[in-house]
Amino acid sequence: MKKKLPKVGMRMIKTVIAVLISAMIGFLRDQPPFYSMIAAVLCIQKDQAAGMRAAFNRTVGTLIGGIFGLLLLLAEQNTPLEALSPLYYLIVSLCLIPLIYITVLIHKTAASYITCVVFLSITVSHVTDENPYFFVLNRVLDTLVGIFVALAVDRLIPYRIQKES
Repeated sequence: MKKKLPKVGMRMIKTVIAVLISAMIGFLRDQPPFYSMIAAVLCIQKDQAAGMRAAFNRTVGTLIGGIFGLLLLLAEQNTPLEALSPLYYLIVSLCLIPLIYITVLIHKTAASYITCVVFLSITVSHVTDENPYFFVLNRVLDTLVGIFVALAVDRLIPYRIQKES
């Protein structure tokens, strides 16, 4: 007997819709939608409650990582610290301790991962950008767009389509 393949489920369909809407918003904003698309993928969960938790943790982590990333970029620009040097990488790595610790203090350890990812994406990938405020603001805004789009899609489209009897 052949084993049946699983069906394409509503979570997959909702994820595609949220990613597409996030991409279109990025297109309209004339900004690459990478971060909003990732946020949309991560925030569509098995049910609305799990999606809300993921969205909240993602928001908290993005804000913490974004603020600390901006602070390090400003320190790099206003001190003799050389971007992308071994000393810079040491400082970036050591900054993960207070970042993770903050999530522990505020009882949001589920946000630790995204806090570190946002911080590293800012401090490693965009340390050479001329205007750190612009990048960090767009990074945070893009992520929030993806989160809110995912929440809207999650709320507006049911997980199960009711069959007519």
